Amino acid sequence: MNPTPAEDHPVGPEAPIPVGIGVIRRGDSFLIRRRPEGTVYAGYWEFPGGKCEPGETPDQATARECLEEIGLRVVVERLRRVVIHRYPHGLVALSFHDCVTEDSTAQPDPATGFRWVPIDRLGSLRFPEANEAILADLVDEWRTRNPAG
Repeated sequence: MNPTPAEDHPVGPEAPIPVGIGVIRRGDSFLIRRRPEGTVYAGYWEFPGGKCEPGETPDQATARECLEEIGLRVVVERLRRVVIHRYPHGLVALSFHDCVTEDSTAQPDPATGFRWVPIDRLGSLRFPEANEAILADLVDEWRTRNPAG
């Protein structure tokens, strides 16, 4: 699937809003945070990401949002999955990209709320429903590599 700039997506009431999401892995952990109070889905966990700016592809949005939200530069790797989902606040096209940090030892600023969480804990955390397929994929991959886990 080739990413296309946000301005190339159809417009209208049913056009999904393109969003880039970073699935940032380090070993068997992923960088996530709990959504802050006063936001949609407050208290739910999330991967970093956000809406595409005009002319921006989802992979470009992923890199920009990771830098803005976490303060870390990431290498955006393969497109893992695109999930079209209708939330109460709108229809979105979530492009989940596998990522790694440019600096393999970099840590998020604690003020961002992002932290490394082991994959075996992801299933016990509450994420927005559009994340279900990604979480299942990650856990299945981990179980395949760690059959006793």
